[in-house]
Amino acid sequence: MISAIFGGMPLVLLAASLYWALRRRPSQRPAGTLSMSAFLACFAVAFSAYQPTIRALEDSISPDLSRLVSNSATLSAAASVASVLLFLNHDAPEARRRLRRRLRLLALAVSTLAVTFAITPTSLRWSAAELHGALDEAPASLHAYSLAYISYLGYAVYDCLTQTWIRSRTATRASQRFGLRTTAVGCVFALLYTAYKTINAVAAVFGVDAIPGAARCTSLFTPVNCAFSVTAPALGTLLITTGLTLPALLWPVTQFRRRRWERQSIEDLEPLWKDFTAVLPEIVLEADPASTEEVDFLLHRRVVEINDGILSLRPYRSLAVHRDAVQEVERQQLAGTTLGDATVEAAVLAAAIRAMRAGSDPEIDRAPQAPGATARAGDLRAETLWLRSVARAYAASGIVRTASHEAPMLETAQG
Repeated sequence: MISAIFGGMPLVLLAASLYWALRRRPSQRPAGTLSMSAFLACFAVAFSAYQPTIRALEDSISPDLSRLVSNSATLSAAASVASVLLFLNHDAPEARRRLRRRLRLLALAVSTLAVTFAITPTSLRWSAAELHGALDEAPASLHAYSLAYISYLGYAVYDCLTQTWIRSRTATRASQRFGLRTTAVGCVFALLYTAYKTINAVAAVFGVDAIPGAARCTSLFTPVNCAFSVTAPALGTLLITTGLTLPALLWPVTQFRRRRWERQSIEDLEPLWKDFTAVLPEIVLEADPASTEEVDFLLHRRVVEINDGILSLRPYRSLAVHRDAVQEVERQQLAGTTLGDATVEAAVLAAAIRAMRAGSDPEIDRAPQAPGATARAGDLRAETLWLRSVARAYAASGIVRTASHEAPMLETAQG
């Protein structure tokens, strides 16, 4: 199980890293793209050190080299996470300025790991100490190693949490908010791992093995120290990786769903829009050749034009038709619902369109405006949903036909 998890994960992470770095983009590469690629590549290296075969190969070069490789890659990945978040929270020049300080600290930490590892005799390194039960006799160089590792990792995780919190408060996309919260949970597991390392490092100074365990993990939770030394960082890596990449992976899906919703909205609004423009051709906005192919632009035009038509028809809003529609809606137990309100509005508009087309005199007693107009002001999606409900009732509701005394014009059906 251990071998399968830590053998397959580096390949997945490395593939994701290459995708971020090399994939073709229609425009300039976004700021922070290389930070994301570096973050995934560093985590791939960190994970690979847990794979038994790779670990044995690295340790055959120098005892416990796999630990140095994994720890250095983990610190580099933590710095890359902070870098990604910096580019999300700040413009590129400011993000680069802030990143330089973090990279200097990273270089200092990794250099300290390498030097203290190199000067520690192989007979005094971790595996030898674990084998001979002499963890309490670790040399000062290993304590310096642990101090450098824990200090920078704790700083990086705190930095990641801070940057995640800042971004999650301003993110507008649901997928991005979910991704940032997932990243925050991953940081919690990383903090758990950091706390474990801190407790063990302090205990070792006083000759105590605070969270004892065997030399090798037999599962994700046994011995008990494996839950903190292996599972916690693994879950932290997985959640942070998922949280930062999920918004990008979901973006195409979100875009597809949004485009489909926009096309469906235009289709639903078509009957009402056709009848409005038949009697009020002046509400049609001037075409923009550069944007006529964009679905969101066309939908926005339709909503604006229909609302302009509703304003133009205010003198013909019949209070009698409104009362008849309200009574019928109440009889069918739809009062107070969006469908009921939309049906009443559709009946009033149907009667108003016919009155204006027939050249009738303006109404003396006018029907009130549709409810919720103030709440929907400035919210294109809310206004579109409301007008879709009105348009559907306008095209298909029997209440509209009964209350307005005639069927709607429905120019599209005649055409």
